Amino acid sequence: MSAYLKFNKLFKVSSLKKTYENNVQNSLAVGLDKTTRTTFENNIDNELLIINRKVNNGSYAFTPYKQKLISKGANSLPRAISIPTYRDRVTLRGVCDLLFHVFSEELEVNIPQVKIEYIKSNIIKPEFDTFIKLDITNFYPSIDHSALEKTLRKRIRKPEIIQLILKSIRNSTVSKAVNGERKVNLVGIPQGLANSNVLGEIYLSAIDQKYSNRTNIFYTRYVDDILIFCSDDDTDDISKELVEDIEALSLNIHPLDEENSKSYTGVLTEPFDYLGYYFKNRAASLRTSNRQRFEASIANIFTNFKYKYNSAKTDTNRERALEILRWRLNLKITGCIYENKKRGWIFYFSQIDDKQILFKIDSSIKNMVKRFKLEGKVKPKTLIKSFHESKKSDKESHKYIINFDSFDTNQKRKVLEIYLGTGKLDGKKDSEVERLFNYRIRKVIEELEEDIQNLS
Repeated sequence: MSAYLKFNKLFKVSSLKKTYENNVQNSLAVGLDKTTRTTFENNIDNELLIINRKVNNGSYAFTPYKQKLISKGANSLPRAISIPTYRDRVTLRGVCDLLFHVFSEELEVNIPQVKIEYIKSNIIKPEFDTFIKLDITNFYPSIDHSALEKTLRKRIRKPEIIQLILKSIRNSTVSKAVNGERKVNLVGIPQGLANSNVLGEIYLSAIDQKYSNRTNIFYTRYVDDILIFCSDDDTDDISKELVEDIEALSLNIHPLDEENSKSYTGVLTEPFDYLGYYFKNRAASLRTSNRQRFEASIANIFTNFKYKYNSAKTDTNRERALEILRWRLNLKITGCIYENKKRGWIFYFSQIDDKQILFKIDSSIKNMVKRFKLEGKVKPKTLIKSFHESKKSDKESHKYIINFDSFDTNQKRKVLEIYLGTGKLDGKKDSEVERLFNYRIRKVIEELEEDIQNLS
């Protein structure tokens, strides 16, 4: 199907309705226009008609995105995330689906643990003795719109489609509503939009294809992190050529082999980091700091429980605090499956070879149970079993690792009652239970994903 036909199909009112229900409905972030989900849904037919009409006649204008700053740690500047309005969110998702359709041949978007699996199968090959690790500086903020437009036009000819895409990335991101003329971004892609990642992938697709097709190297990339395995004799030539190709796209690489640089080369028996994993002697592990960070997040669950338990005025509230502790602790340990995605720390690090790390964390959790005097009251699941269960299919593992996608309404009610208390859902319709459940589980997912943020 051509880009034009796919575009017309995606932006029909009926298709936009499905896009909202499948990809936007459970999002709770409010854009700069302060329109809530409830307000949007009360007027959804008119909103979708507006999108349909304006996208097709070329007059669609995005509301400035609302800025949200995400911490990257004490020694880094925060990441600026752009939050669109609900109307823009539906439109951007349509654009995203169109781009994936049009550029499906060029795109190979894999989750980190799949990338790590590829790395493990190639790092042991005898023809490779050297690695090249390159990190692109300020990737999304540096993407050149003109170069991106040239790539887009190779597959998309309709001007209205190109202009809609460009409008989405030229739109300003602000901390509050401002009057007067809008600032137009001439470089960079706002992060947090539905089409941000796919546009970044398209921008580097020619480089990916060029180096992935070479028979004498192994090449992989995840966003702005590039990793190559090759022969020592080829290291300098490949490094120089790749840096030149990247700079030709108006991007920069952290200087190679400078002290403390994110870009460096080495022999494959030397340690290096990639996507939060720590490779040493061609085996996958993780740094002690990553283990300690995860243990600290588990300790926070116990600390939070202690405060709620000690401040509870009734036995019922104390028992509920215990139930929440059991629930949160086991979710942290096992992760979960939600919206057909595997979530959590153990899934992210499912490719490690050093299982002793998991035993050490399990031991630390047992010590926490003792320290908080919860023996006999709390029996946590284990990371080592979760690790083995994570290798199974979803149907095989869902008894140990929770698959929220398989939950019926009664199971969803039981989950909500853990947080809200018994009887709090009496009289609630199934549709309201569904809405509350998705809201709560999204909060759970946010907590799980905090453990694996900024690891790359």
